[in-house]
Amino acid sequence: FAFDFIVHKLSCTHYILYGICSVVRSIMFLEVCVDSVESAILSCLGGAKRLELCSSLELGGLTPSVGLLSEVKKNVSIPVFCMLRPRSGDFCYSSHEIASLKIDMKLLYDTGADGFVFGALKDDYTLDYNTCKIFIQCIERNIEWTFHRAFDFVQHPTSIHDTL
Repeated sequence: FAFDFIVHKLSCTHYILYGICSVVRSIMFLEVCVDSVESAILSCLGGAKRLELCSSLELGGLTPSVGLLSEVKKNVSIPVFCMLRPRSGDFCYSSHEIASLKIDMKLLYDTGADGFVFGALKDDYTLDYNTCKIFIQCIERNIEWTFHRAFDFVQHPTSIHDTL
């Protein structure tokens, strides 16, 4: 099963933690979505085994900056997966958005991203296999990827499970 954990800062000392528990080979681990260095550090202290780094969690999570990734990597020792999402809204991307995400992916990888989180859909909310394939082909062979919350918007989620 899975939950998504998001740390939201309420004040200088209070945070709300929403979470993701993933089952990998029957071992449960905690992955936390964060959008700041402080949230990343607190998540590690709280037992996170992996971070999903985003910007603008209030918009559902967007691609983080290279600077944010760099600072997070200096302060944590667990894997950091970076969100690839150029804007809020749907998950149907133009050729320009895809081109910019490919550049972001390379820069984030060169800065130390341990994996990527992405998803792409067609206008009819079916899996955009070609765009996902483009992203996967840009990723180094030994790096992991996760299909993100676009899955929640697919018309027939069970139909794409085997494809993914």
